[in-house]
Amino acid sequence: MPTYAIIGATGATGSALLTLLLKETPKTTIHAYVRSKKKLLSQQPSLSSNSSVRIFDGSITDVPLIASCISGVDAIFAVVGVNENVPGLRVAQDTAHTLVAALCYNSHILNGGSGVKEFDTAPLPRIIVLSSSSLNPDMCTDIPPFLHWLLSRAFKYPYTDLALAESYLRLHRSWLHATFIQPGGLVEEKQEGHELRLHGRERKAGSIFMSYLDLAAGMIEVAESPDKYDWAGVGVIPTSTNVPMEPKVPLRIVVGLACTYVPWIFPFFRWVGAV
Repeated sequence: MPTYAIIGATGATGSALLTLLLKETPKTTIHAYVRSKKKLLSQQPSLSSNSSVRIFDGSITDVPLIASCISGVDAIFAVVGVNENVPGLRVAQDTAHTLVAALCYNSHILNGGSGVKEFDTAPLPRIIVLSSSSLNPDMCTDIPPFLHWLLSRAFKYPYTDLALAESYLRLHRSWLHATFIQPGGLVEEKQEGHELRLHGRERKAGSIFMSYLDLAAGMIEVAESPDKYDWAGVGVIPTSTNVPMEPKVPLRIVVGLACTYVPWIFPFFRWVGAV
């Protein structure tokens, strides 16, 4: 059975991945990276006695820690992210830089500590990166142009962070393998079903929003068919047409627009609990 690493296991996507992997593929080994082990165990107490799950906690910039977490895995789910428009955000970039450094570190060890001579001879895992359909115009063909523009401004900093992280990973295309998962809006709902697509024009999506569980199922499907999606941007779309919008979305858009054009106001929104 495969071994997967989840980088960001306490987030909504990471939690959904854990839930599905433990439920549908119970013999899978999971390496879960989190900033706080206590928080993860409070979310999923059963993990404390689950021998299939190893927990790694600490800073995302701790290269030896992340190298240990991803050692020996078949694929890495990089799902660290922020849903708020935080000025100066770079969590996706930090994750990308650390993963590349950790893979170099592990390759060095695999080559007996004598240096990395041939990257392609080492059994390096594929990185499956959570991105956004907003970064790929071809994935937004069923979204009104004004709405796409509005979202790109309201979530400018997360999208910029994701785009720069992807650009950095693509600098290492000669020896790395990665896939970029590009969903639309995400909500906390039950699993309804998903489809994967490589081009937005292949099929009109039933709904702009989809559940984190459906997203996680799509990411697992990509991990199980690695060669098909090498260095591709893969859309995950819901098969259901009645996934509701999260009630907080309008507020997040308003707050996000304010933070884009008046960045110094973000601490105020955090102080009053709007983010």
